[in-house]
Amino acid sequence: MVFEPDDKLKQKMSKNGSVLRYMYCVAGAGKGLAAMGGMLIFIGILLAAALFNVMGIERVIRLAVAIVVSGILLIVLGCFMQQKRGNGWVDGYRKRSSLTAEDLHQADQEFKQPGTILFSLDKGKDSNSLKRMGFITANYVKFPGPKPSIFRLEDIVTCLYTKKMLCADGGYERALIAYGVDGEWGFLYTSPPEKASLEIVKTIGEHNPRIITDHHFVYEGKEYDAVQEVDKVIALHKQVYGKR
Repeated sequence: MVFEPDDKLKQKMSKNGSVLRYMYCVAGAGKGLAAMGGMLIFIGILLAAALFNVMGIERVIRLAVAIVVSGILLIVLGCFMQQKRGNGWVDGYRKRSSLTAEDLHQADQEFKQPGTILFSLDKGKDSNSLKRMGFITANYVKFPGPKPSIFRLEDIVTCLYTKKMLCADGGYERALIAYGVDGEWGFLYTSPPEKASLEIVKTIGEHNPRIITDHHFVYEGKEYDAVQEVDKVIALHKQVYGKR
């Protein structure tokens, strides 16, 4: 799914001042703990109701209180951990990209400008789905999914969808793949939906025609494999367009 968000949606996704922070909080151990705490409270209530006539009211109340309090503590701990993760969003993105803090803040600002495009691998628009989306602005691309993969648009060498990514066992896997000129950071999403992947590749390619969008291609009579020959393709890209 590829679409241009309206101002209302942009504001929702930037409600804490940063769309990147909003998206970074889609994952984290804190969310799991909070969910576990909520489930524990629910179980405690059901258990108390089931044992009311067996154990007696006092024992049931003590058991229910112990379980519910444990659940509340897990929720509090989970919320604290998630808040801490949110506060560390800049370092989280920097660890998985070559971008600086200034770049990340610039991407946030560009997200609010006209022309921003959102894209995802599914059709959901609930809060969790929005946090898993990717986007493209004038100068940056954030790829979809829970991992914080973001690039300068001009630094992307390859963005493609393939049905034949060679696996370690000798078989093939479908994949959405991207990597940049530094060769160190990349994006890989296995078994993605084909239609959505092709739409994303087309959109990114239209924003930067220099990006290689084919698994196999020929340049000056030489054949290249953009999936298996990453170093060779990066070297060719630098040769043609110059080093940045």
